[in-house]
Amino acid sequence: MRTAWLLTFGGVAALVLGIGASITLTYGLVFVALLGGLAYALGVSGLSQRKWIALPAFVLGLVTPFLLLHGVHSVLMHRTGQVEQCTVTSKDEHPFAKYPRVDYVLACPSGEAELDRDWNDRLKTDQAQVVVGAPLLPLWADDSRWNLLVVTGVSGAMILLVPVARLLGKQP
Repeated sequence: MRTAWLLTFGGVAALVLGIGASITLTYGLVFVALLGGLAYALGVSGLSQRKWIALPAFVLGLVTPFLLLHGVHSVLMHRTGQVEQCTVTSKDEHPFAKYPRVDYVLACPSGEAELDRDWNDRLKTDQAQVVVGAPLLPLWADDSRWNLLVVTGVSGAMILLVPVARLLGKQP
């Protein structure tokens, strides 16, 4: 039982650490959050000792890192960041890659920003609006805004699944 608690809370800690590192340093660190989500799912499954609880636990464990990564980043940037008018200083086009995209380097009043866009959504002019706010990575201002309800709903479901699993584990 102690191992299940350690997996559950260690998984949540790794999930938070991975999301925090991903929105401030690089998106590649979402792997840490994914491992944390899987550890959480294993811990919750061990707490309940019922097989059916594993499905929602693993769905939450696998989906939450990606929802929180993009959702928390978008919500934080649109609530705390500021929109700046930036000028494209260089662009690197990748039209024949597996996922065609354009990498931009933009000169903003607060400093340089590096962002990429899908090939079909590339900029038509050398001007763009970017949401910036240290220490978070910048975002395009026209990206879709995430609803705070989605972000808090997924987190709330993870929190509520732990006592449900514990109560199910106590039943004979």
